[in-house]
Amino acid sequence: MYNMVTILASFTAPIHIGTNPTAMLWMFPLLASVAIVYKATRMRVIFPLRFAKEVIILFATMSILMILAGIGLYFLVTILTS
Repeated sequence: MYNMVTILASFTAPIHIGTNPTAMLWMFPLLASVAIVYKATRMRVIFPLRFAKEVIILFATMSILMILAGIGLYFLVTILTS
């Protein structure tokens, strides 16, 4: 019972993730998990090589779009605050 309480209590104090560029690296494991789950639910038949290829393509596409969105928002904020 003690272990269960300890595990549940750990969810009440979230980890602080800052907004510096290094902390933004936490985005990539999240994007990878989203790509894996999305492709696993959308493919009718999962062939390992095809699945891996499609997951990598989706992960790369989402990563590039997120990076471009971050750069665009950075320049927008720079223009608006100067």
